[in-house]
Amino acid sequence: MKLKTAILGVTGYVGQQLLSLLARHPNADLRLLTSEKFSGKRADEAFPHLLGYVDLYLSSVSKISYSEPLDVVFSCLPGGTSSVFVRKFLEEGARVIDLSSDLRFSDPEDYSRAHGTAPRFPELLSRAVYGLSELNRGKIKGASLVANAGCYSTCVSLGIAPFLKEYDAEDDIIVDIKSSFSTSGRAPKPESHYTEVKEDVSARDTGGEDQKHEILRVLSDFCGVSKKLLFFNTRVPVKRGIMAASYLKPRSQVFPQEVRELYSKFYEEDVFVRICDGPPGMASVSGSNYVSLGFCEREGYLVVVSVLDNLMKGAAGQAVQNMNIVFGFSEETALGQVPLFP
Repeated sequence: MKLKTAILGVTGYVGQQLLSLLARHPNADLRLLTSEKFSGKRADEAFPHLLGYVDLYLSSVSKISYSEPLDVVFSCLPGGTSSVFVRKFLEEGARVIDLSSDLRFSDPEDYSRAHGTAPRFPELLSRAVYGLSELNRGKIKGASLVANAGCYSTCVSLGIAPFLKEYDAEDDIIVDIKSSFSTSGRAPKPESHYTEVKEDVSARDTGGEDQKHEILRVLSDFCGVSKKLLFFNTRVPVKRGIMAASYLKPRSQVFPQEVRELYSKFYEEDVFVRICDGPPGMASVSGSNYVSLGFCEREGYLVVVSVLDNLMKGAAGQAVQNMNIVFGFSEETALGQVPLFP
């Protein structure tokens, strides 16, 4: 089964990662690629690393002339813009996977709290299925619209959801994030320039407020709990990766070994979740669709350490995983990459 496939917005890191994955997906037939910066150029001319894999010409999203019906459309367009084209392709009968933050909240009020503005198309919010593969697989299957989960939410939620479904914990949860500079995107800006980030570690005052609310939504929807989240994000000088150290205070004593056994059982059928003997490092998942989890105990707190590649499991890899679920393919299709080393 070959799916006529489009990617809107292939210029950025996420779009290029997605293009690389779909170019080797046995069930994806790439028909349409858009890029405002490289419109009119061949994809392998604009992105030399794809030479021999993709020979399509790039179009401007505002001047799409492709008229043949598409089976699946991925949108890597910026938030605020993406939902305009999501609605257009839904109306034309395509399945859509949206990688922006436009549709991750089903309630318009939750959206407004997270983004500080009203949703552009509130009617799409209730239609979108939240795309955190391991926690929402049943609803993703066969869905017409999937709102791909954000990178921070994926990393944190997969780390703490199993515990909070099983154990009672204090309301305050501390989440300490270490994020790579590719989480800032490809567009040039001071905080992502090489000379600005090399050999520097800095606190970020942006890049996570909406995903903090997204995590709280996951805890409410999938764990049935209401918590307070202290979310702190620090940028570190690495290209790919997110590490989240989540501090949970159980109301009764819980030992790391029983937590490990709980998580091993919870994720026993999830090929992309790995349970480690100790806290994992970012490099252990680089270039792959894995999320690795480890545990330790400190002064009455259970610390869950989770790591993922923000461009793979945090974005493009999970989008392909969600497509596989929607259409009934093996979840591992086109996602068998071994983590990069060194």
